[in-house]
Amino acid sequence: MSELPASPEARALFSTRKLLIQLVGFIVGISLLIWIVRNAIREGHWDRIVNADPLLIVALVGCTLVSILFNGASFWVTIRPIQPIAFWDLQRINVLANALNYAPVRLGAIARVLYHVRVDGLSLLQIGAWFSLLAYVLVLGIASCIVATIVRFQVDWIWFGLVAAQMVLGAMVTRVIAGQPIIVRYGRGLDRMVSDARSLWGAVALRCADLTAFTGRMAAAAAILEIDLAAGQIVVLAMVALAASLIPFGRLGFKEALVAAAGYRLNMLASDVEANMSQLALVESAGELLVYLPAGLVVLPWFRRRWRAGSWAGEDKGQPSGVGD
Repeated sequence: MSELPASPEARALFSTRKLLIQLVGFIVGISLLIWIVRNAIREGHWDRIVNADPLLIVALVGCTLVSILFNGASFWVTIRPIQPIAFWDLQRINVLANALNYAPVRLGAIARVLYHVRVDGLSLLQIGAWFSLLAYVLVLGIASCIVATIVRFQVDWIWFGLVAAQMVLGAMVTRVIAGQPIIVRYGRGLDRMVSDARSLWGAVALRCADLTAFTGRMAAAAAILEIDLAAGQIVVLAMVALAASLIPFGRLGFKEALVAAAGYRLNMLASDVEANMSQLALVESAGELLVYLPAGLVVLPWFRRRWRAGSWAGEDKGQPSGVGD
């Protein structure tokens, strides 16, 4: 990214203050990660990983692949009312953004925003409205799962009904709010995304599927380590992991520490709970790392090609493209 847009708002993404905050956050995250690794090494049962059923390893990685697919699809289905962007383009940029988030400065969100400005011709306000809808649906899904688990710790058809009811209610409230005149006037397409049935309900359905994949990866990690957890505990830990992944610093450290801490609170009576929960957090995160980094490297040449073919608003290099190669 040797070229940057002239827009002050876009250049603000690289302000010295923001970069320093992210670097400090990355250092803190690495310190937390070292602490988690030390706990896991001291008393962890690493032989369980070596002797794990290969099918469980496949499940661990497979859940990440499924999660990537659903997450990318949620970006695609929500932006369609504003501007059609090729499905596989959004899948590729989603993979690369997740890989770049492992950098000391969390570059994934920055790369995603600048790509859509330069290549797809979206404005920062349109991107803000788009990402706000996706963030709302994500928080709604996490909150719905946690509330349902508090009300009924057993994961059964009643639990799923509680989650579904909350998601539907939250989506309906969003439609009412997005229909207000001030949102229609200043929302930069938010009202169109929310009023489009395929966009809103598609995002809700895909987010539910993504939450299921997150939970499946946590369950696979627990099975690999032979940690006996109730279904409700697995759901809670998966939601903690998902919420922690949104922390706006480096991807490493914070998520593992929060998952380990939450797991410790859920299993305080076990003698080796600290080591077990540290291992669980590391194995679950490894299920992402083993997919995101290799996939990001594969996608990088495509990103460079599309980036060079695009242009900032006002340049004569060519019109922004909304379709894939």
